[in-house]
Amino acid sequence: MSWFWSKSRTGKTIEGGLNLLDGAVGYGLLSGAAVVVAFGKFLLGGVLGALALGMFARLSHRANSKASSTKKQAHE
Repeated sequence: MSWFWSKSRTGKTIEGGLNLLDGAVGYGLLSGAAVVVAFGKFLLGGVLGALALGMFARLSHRANSKASSTKKQAHE
């Protein structure tokens, strides 16, 4: 681990969790494949969440622009 990780509170927590995970894999309590599957699901959730957020932002921007163009036409 880098110097930053071992000095901060968050870094110590992450380092401790990774050490526990490494110990569990070493003793055979947890397989490496299970760790990879869990990590993959975490990454997939992040990507899908970012995609959903982008779609929401685009649709809300489109609704706002339609509402403002309708107001402009009503004033003319």
